[in-house]
Amino acid sequence: MFKTGIPIVGIGAVTGYGWGIDTMWDGLSSGRPAAQQWHELGGRFPEGCWFARVPEGEGPARENSGTSRYAQAYAAAVDEALQDARDAGWEPGERVAIVHATTRADLELMRTRYLDPGSVSPRRSYVEQAWTTPPGMAMIRHQFSGPSLVVSAACSSGLHALAVAQRLLDCGDATDVVVTAADIGFDGEEMTLFASLGPLIHDAPPEAVCRPFQSGSRGFVLGEAAAAVVLSRSATARPYARLLSSTLGNDAYHPVAIKPDHVQMLRVVDDALAAAGTVRSEVEYYSAHGTGTEECNQADTAVLDHLGQAAGYGLKPLLGHTMGAAPLMDTVVMAASYREGRLPVPKPVSDGHPRLARDAIERDSGITLQLGIGFGGNISAAVFDAPPPPGQAAA
Repeated sequence: MFKTGIPIVGIGAVTGYGWGIDTMWDGLSSGRPAAQQWHELGGRFPEGCWFARVPEGEGPARENSGTSRYAQAYAAAVDEALQDARDAGWEPGERVAIVHATTRADLELMRTRYLDPGSVSPRRSYVEQAWTTPPGMAMIRHQFSGPSLVVSAACSSGLHALAVAQRLLDCGDATDVVVTAADIGFDGEEMTLFASLGPLIHDAPPEAVCRPFQSGSRGFVLGEAAAAVVLSRSATARPYARLLSSTLGNDAYHPVAIKPDHVQMLRVVDDALAAAGTVRSEVEYYSAHGTGTEECNQADTAVLDHLGQAAGYGLKPLLGHTMGAAPLMDTVVMAASYREGRLPVPKPVSDGHPRLARDAIERDSGITLQLGIGFGGNISAAVFDAPPPPGQAAA
C-alpha cells in the first residue's frame, strides 16, 4: 500500500556547476565540488576565495526576466522546471502559484545601484531589486494567476516555501505551485561579515572545511544557486517523487545558534512523520541540513540517531552552502535521484557516523526525511517518497 502525497512533476536548477539540471547532475556524479578558487572578484572579496559561484553568460536572455545573474538564473530554473513538467504531460491548472524563497534578494544589483549608479536606470534597478519582482515576472511570462509570494526564513527558506506550497494546495488557493529559491549575488562585504561570525570559510577547499557527520568539520564554503520544483496533483505522467508532509517550528533560543537540547527539532521531525502517516523505522534516508558547523553536526546527529536506521547524507560539500536555496536544492537532488536510480553523495574524508552514506546510494524507492535549519530558530522538516510503480495507485 503506497501513501498518497503531492507529486513533484518538474525540476530545474542553476548551480555553481553551471546552468541546468543535467549540468548539476553531472557535477554531483563526478564527486567534484562546485566551488573553485576565485581571483580578482573585486570589492572586499578575499583574494583566492573558495566559492561555488554561478557562472555568467551561460543562460539565454529571457523576456520579462531581468538583467542580473540573480534574475536570469531564477528565470532559467523556473522555465526549466515548467518545461520539464510539460514534457511529462503536465498542464497548468486555473490558479498556478509561485512561492519563492530567498534570504537577501539580489545583492549584486543592490551593490551596483549604490557603487556604480550611472550604469543602471534608477527606476529599473529599483523595480528589479524588489524581492517580489523575479516571481512576479515569471507570473507575467507564463500568465499564471494564482498567488505569488516570497518566503524568507534564513537558510531553511527553501523548505519553508515547500511547506507553504503544500498548504496552498490543501486549502484550494492554488491548483499547482511552482516552488522556487535563489540566493545569487553575494559580495565581498557580505562574505567578510559572515566569515567573521565563524561558520563561513573562504580560504580552504570544501573537503578541508565542510564534513557533515565527520570529524574535523569547521563550517562551509559559500555557494550560489537557483532551484525550482513544480507541485501538482493533476499530472498524468509518473512524477519524480511525492511530498508526503511538511512541518514548521522554532526553538526560541538564539538569533544564530541552535538550542543544544534539540527538543523542538525532534518534535518537528516527529510531527512530519506523523503527518505523513509513517514512523521512524520506515525512513531510509536522512537529507541533513549539513552545514558542517559543530552545532549543526550535533543537531543532524541527534536527528539521525533519533530516526534509528536511516542513512544520512549532506550535499553542501559538493554544492556549497547556497543559503535560502539550499533546502530546495536538496529537494531537487532527492527528487532526481528517485528517477535516476542513484543518489550521488560526497565521499567522506575523515572518521564519521556509522550510518553516514559513504558512496553513491543506489535507490529508486524509500522514504526520505529532509531537515532545514535557519537563523532565528527556524526549523522545517519534510517527508518524501518515490512515486508508486506504474499501474499501482497510491493509498
